Amino acid sequence: MIRDRSKNLLRSADMAIAGARRRAAHGEPAIVTVGDVTRVARQHYGYRFVEREEAAAALRQRYEAADCRVDCMTDAFN
Repeated sequence: MIRDRSKNLLRSADMAIAGARRRAAHGEPAIVTVGDVTRVARQHYGYRFVEREEAAAALRQRYEAADCRVDCMTDAFN
């Protein structure tokens, strides 16, 4: 159950990053927030509550894996 939640939060972070990249104007950085990850987790996986730190940790991990420093900004490191 905990493993599923972790995987789902990582997937939520991936979806939030992809959404931010789609919404970004040409030449502008994509802005993906911890709140975006939380929202996706609620909408796609039905989680009522996601701790900010667990969403931020998932976003940091996927942000690094997706090489987002090149074209994204986030509040996950704050």
